[in-house]
Amino acid sequence: MRVRLAALVLVVLGVGVACAEKDGKAAPPRAVASAAPVAPNATEPAPVTPESLPAAPRFRQTSTYNGNVVFVPEGCQGPYDLILHFHGAHPYVRELVEKAGIAAVVVIYNSGNGAEKYAQAFQAGGMLSSLLRQVDMAVTPLCTGADAKPRRIALSAWSAGYAAVEKLLMRPADRERIDAVLLADGLHAGFMNVFKREFAPNALQSFRELGELAKANKKLFAITHSTIATDGYASTTECSRLLLRELDVPSEGPFVSGKAGSFSVEGSAGEDAAAHVAQFRQMDTTLLSKLRARWSGQAVP
Repeated sequence: MRVRLAALVLVVLGVGVACAEKDGKAAPPRAVASAAPVAPNATEPAPVTPESLPAAPRFRQTSTYNGNVVFVPEGCQGPYDLILHFHGAHPYVRELVEKAGIAAVVVIYNSGNGAEKYAQAFQAGGMLSSLLRQVDMAVTPLCTGADAKPRRIALSAWSAGYAAVEKLLMRPADRERIDAVLLADGLHAGFMNVFKREFAPNALQSFRELGELAKANKKLFAITHSTIATDGYASTTECSRLLLRELDVPSEGPFVSGKAGSFSVEGSAGEDAAAHVAQFRQMDTTLLSKLRARWSGQAVP
């Protein structure tokens, strides 16, 4: 089923967060671990126990002077990790970070419907430095210590929010400052020839450059995508395929997926609105878990 993404408006998780970028998929039911012990030679994974899960951090809420919601982990002291998330209702972004067990400052930006809104809002020169100043002003009252400044920075985005990330990655100095990028069903580009679905030579250039760094484990770059088709511009599947090809990473499995170093693309089935929403709802396990591993000094899954 082909869907014109820019015309679709979704109500995300019962909250009026409009997403005109794509359609999505309902989150499949999560597997419930069996209480029965697993035999030593069984192929099934051992049951998940509460003790094996990361501790859920607790947050205090504040905001930047221009109204962007900020969550500061309780007990924040000294240098802190920072996640800038683009597109998504803030209570659910916080919930995803809590489930992932990442005690970082989290800031949520919503610029409206469509990638164009995000591209316009975050294309100015010096934008990352401006965002960090705003975050510093909001966090300072809740995070003690003269050295309470951002340490590692991650950019995460769902759907149309990818366009803000793309703009922030275009400047080498800003790209150097960013440690990780996570994209959930949000990676698009225009075509040089729409009828032949041909990309321009420089399509996704900033993402290509980040991917090269991630392949060498200098950055983390993780993408998940559905199989939603698009008219007039490239779908997440087409863009993921292009990125894998340009980075010389083989595509594996039934969907467009691949991994090299700390760069990964994970495709999944789903061609409707529920499929798109599921990409957001599952970020704690599909994407934020990779960030937690990297920032904990563990191998990135």
